[in-house]
Amino acid sequence: MPASTIVVSSGQFRFYDDSVQTFDRLPVATYDIDFSNMTGYSLRQVAPLAPGEETVYGSHTQRVDRIVRAYQAMDRSLGVILSGDKGMGKSLMLRMLADKAREQLTLPTILVQHSTPGLASFLDNLGEVLVVFDEFEKVFAEDEAQTQFLSLFDGLSVTKRLYVLSVNHLNRVNEFMLNRPGRFHYHMRFAYPEPETVATYLRDQVPGIVEAQVAEVIEFSRKYDLNFDHLRAIAFEMRMGQPFAESIGDLNIKRNGRHDTVVDARVTWQDGESEVFTGPIDLFDLDGAQWIRNHEIDSSLRFRSAGINRHGEGDGRALHRRSSDPRWPRVMRWRP
Repeated sequence: MPASTIVVSSGQFRFYDDSVQTFDRLPVATYDIDFSNMTGYSLRQVAPLAPGEETVYGSHTQRVDRIVRAYQAMDRSLGVILSGDKGMGKSLMLRMLADKAREQLTLPTILVQHSTPGLASFLDNLGEVLVVFDEFEKVFAEDEAQTQFLSLFDGLSVTKRLYVLSVNHLNRVNEFMLNRPGRFHYHMRFAYPEPETVATYLRDQVPGIVEAQVAEVIEFSRKYDLNFDHLRAIAFEMRMGQPFAESIGDLNIKRNGRHDTVVDARVTWQDGESEVFTGPIDLFDLDGAQWIRNHEIDSSLRFRSAGINRHGEGDGRALHRRSSDPRWPRVMRWRP
C-alpha cells in the first residue's frame, strides 16, 4: 500500500502510513526531550507532572497562583527561579505549577533533563509551552551551557512561554540570570519550615502524637535546619513508635561537620568573675551532657545543649566544672 502522508522539510520528502497525525499546536500534555545525532530533536510524551494527594504546606499555593496570574497578564515570556536547599519543596511546587498550567493556561509541559547541542534553538521553535529546568545548575554545569539560554530567557521571542528553573546552588548560576527581572521576573526563595509549619506537619503525619513530642521536634528545629525530607523521616520513625530522641541520631541527616558546631561560652561565676570556654557541641545529642574546654586557662565546663539553637547561640545549663574551683556558675551565655 502506498504511503498516505508525504511530508517535505528542507527539501527532503518523507513517507508515512495512515497512522500519522498532524496538529496545529502541541497537544496539552507532558513531554520529555529526545535527541539523536542522526535525526535531531523530538518530543516523547511522559506521565504528567502533578502534586497527587500530597498535603501542601507553606506558601506554595499562593506562589503558584501568583505565577499563573502574572503569565496571563504579561504580553511576553515569563521566567521564574525557584531556589533553596534540597528537600525544601521546590519539586512539589514545579508539579503544582505544571498541573495548574495545563488546566488554566492550556500549556503543554516540556521537561529539560539533559544538556544537548543546540537545545536553546530547539526550544525557541516550540509554541506556547511551559519549559521546566529541574536542578538547572546541575544539568548545565558549564557556563557556556548556561549562556546559550540568555537570549531565550530575555522574553523577546515572538512566542510567549513560561520558563521555570529550580536551583539548589545559586553560586553556580550564571550571574546574568540573577537580579535580572527582565529575564526572570520572579526569584522565589525556599526557606526552612517555621516552627508552626513543623507542628502542623507532625500533627498531620503522626496520628495521636502528643504535644510534648511535637514540642521536642520543634525545639530541635530551632537548633538544626530541618527540611521536609527530614521531617518526613522523623514522622515515619514516630509513627513506628520510636521516640524522637532515640531515632534522630541514627537517621541519615547530616550533622554540622566533623566536629559539629564550635561555640564560645562565657560563664559568669557567682563571685562575678567570668571565663570563656571554647569547643564543639553536638546538636544531635539533645540533652546529653557534653564538655567544652578552654585550653588557654586549662579548664572545662560540663553542660547540656538543650538551650542551643541552630546557630550555636542561646542559653545552656551548666552542670559542673572540671577543676579545683568549686564555684557554681551563676549564668552561662553563648557568644554569637
